[in-house]
Amino acid sequence: MRSIAFVIVFMALSACQSTPTIQTGPNAEISYDGLVKLNNTRIDSAWIRPGIDLSAYDKLILEGAGIRYRSVSEVNRIYLSNFQGMPIDTEQVEYIQRAVRDVFTRGMAESEHFEIVEEPGPDTLTLNGYLIDVVSFVPPQDDTVDRIYHYITQLGEATLVLELRDSLSGQTLARATDRRILEPSFSDINADIAVNRFEVERELDRWVDTIRNGLEYLANTPILPEEE
Repeated sequence: MRSIAFVIVFMALSACQSTPTIQTGPNAEISYDGLVKLNNTRIDSAWIRPGIDLSAYDKLILEGAGIRYRSVSEVNRIYLSNFQGMPIDTEQVEYIQRAVRDVFTRGMAESEHFEIVEEPGPDTLTLNGYLIDVVSFVPPQDDTVDRIYHYITQLGEATLVLELRDSLSGQTLARATDRRILEPSFSDINADIAVNRFEVERELDRWVDTIRNGLEYLANTPILPEEE
């Protein structure tokens, strides 16, 4: 299976505060490629092509375009309260890529509507996306930062970008972006590697549940125009 490091964003648009609606009228926001903005979503930005019928699709190709990390400086303990993130080393990068791939492969395979495939077809969507501005707030497990600073309330942040396309024509049917803060299950945690990895994977599990449920929602529920 192709890398799926970014099957994270799009379906969050349907885990909504209320029923999502598509903007209409002269003030509707329209993207450069003809997508119209959706209202009533929990994510930062969601756009969809008017009139599409996602119920015609029951297969999904998962593709990823990469992970981009925030450039951060070495942490000075004196100014740790104002820092913009911790440097991420090669081992952490490899772990993040592996964790995202494994969690989302497993989670999306639980879909009751979509079969995960690798070949295009008339009933197949391609979900393509990337993760940007990924930053860790977890201090290294060494003596470079005083132990008192090892207690954190956030694991990190990332912005998710996704496009849903027809697998044969390549036409973009929907696009979404969202920024998510990964938070530990306790009010604060220390820099223990095993603990933090458990917390990250727990958050990813929650994320993939939202993604899978949202995509199935879109495949079974028409997106109506907003009320005038």
